Amino acid sequence: MNRRTGWALATILVTAALLRTVGLGGLALISDESYYWLWSQRLDWAYYDHPAGIALLVRASTALGGPGEVGVRWLNGLLGIGCALLTYRLGRRMVSRRAGLFAAALVATGAPYLVISRFVYTNVLHLFLLLLNLYAFWHLVEQPKPRLGTLAAFGASLALLFNTKYSAYVYAGALSVAVLMDHRRLLAERRFWAGALIGALGLAPVVAWNAGHGWASFRWQLSHATAGAVGPAGLLGNARHAIVYLTWPLVALALAGVGRVRTRAERLLSLVALFLLLPVALSPANSPRNLTDGLVPLLLLAGARLPPALQDGRRRAVATVLAGLLLMTAVYGAGTVANLSRPAPWPHSSAASTIRKDAAGWRDLGPILATLPAPVFALDYSVAAQVWYYAGIPAYTAWGQYRIWGIPDLEEATIVSLDYLPADEVSARLGEAFQHVEGPQSVRYTGRGVTKEVRVWQARGLQWDLETFLQRFDFLTLLEAAR
Repeated sequence: MNRRTGWALATILVTAALLRTVGLGGLALISDESYYWLWSQRLDWAYYDHPAGIALLVRASTALGGPGEVGVRWLNGLLGIGCALLTYRLGRRMVSRRAGLFAAALVATGAPYLVISRFVYTNVLHLFLLLLNLYAFWHLVEQPKPRLGTLAAFGASLALLFNTKYSAYVYAGALSVAVLMDHRRLLAERRFWAGALIGALGLAPVVAWNAGHGWASFRWQLSHATAGAVGPAGLLGNARHAIVYLTWPLVALALAGVGRVRTRAERLLSLVALFLLLPVALSPANSPRNLTDGLVPLLLLAGARLPPALQDGRRRAVATVLAGLLLMTAVYGAGTVANLSRPAPWPHSSAASTIRKDAAGWRDLGPILATLPAPVFALDYSVAAQVWYYAGIPAYTAWGQYRIWGIPDLEEATIVSLDYLPADEVSARLGEAFQHVEGPQSVRYTGRGVTKEVRVWQARGLQWDLETFLQRFDFLTLLEAAR
């Protein structure tokens, strides 16, 4: 690495660190974070939604950093910085030093990568391990005879990857196709098969957990991918949602990487992008955050379009457009971080306002909710873990993971909901379920441009069996009825 490249990479990593750490504890835990924090308090081989990797990450993060918001987030943020570094290393190895620096800068400053690094979702851990595994795989391709250390890194990272998100299975499919297309010599290498076997062993915890729980997680993921979690929005609706979430400059740069398949390295990156992006894009679940993994290979390929020299007008125009999109990506990234705290005039991802509203008020509402009679049943499954974290009391919901943990007797219960479920509909349904219902009472918080209302009912004398109650008070069922 020459001095110029070293300074450029250092600048990228320092920028990545600042954008991920400044004000890291400013917001309360959002629903996903508090849910994964709850997982970390109840370690298991897998969970209803995902494998156990994110629970172990949060457990390690809080063990070293304390139980507060920064303690929950700091290790995830560190991995986010590591993703920028690995993007550079992978780009330098597979494409070029310019492409590696370009894509690393996009990962360092892009709004969706800042969001998943500042808040604990499953995505950063998955992306970090995916880049590590792809880097190790390309080492295997380049080595005449696979080295034991490289094989161990490939197998171990693949095993860990299988324990982060189920999309790792799709990624493994992309590697399999790449081997059959361009790297069939690896099939004759016993050491390669040993590395693949180490990776396959990573499936054991997830399979064992599912086998002991009626294949609940596999069945949920299949229904989630085919039927969606919030109903079909259509391809155009999904595309619009993705663009405003990911931000248009980053999407434009990813599109610039489409079609680069001239070399084996470019074909591999294109395959990985295709396998990771297409299922998410076509799924009615409409989850643009899960597109972030598959965008990185396309961003590396977009960097491959950077001309090595600027001798003519066409090359200067290409370089200018790519540099301009990089600058706009950084502007949207900085604007997203600014808008997480309070509304600001900077352009930003649509995720910023959603996250700000999700986190608002929980530090103030927690002590109030802590006085509620137990057990507390949250109609919004995103709220139960936030009540548990900030009120310090157990809260339950109809979501599958809580059913696995166990729902207590609800003969007398405190029912909690946010204001996006209509109070009349909830009251009417509670009136059918219980002999006596009081409420709703409202607990409000206003601040940082957000108003949050928590509605509370007191109910006694449950007339339904517990399973019927859970089915009728499932959040998605209530939301659909309201629509």
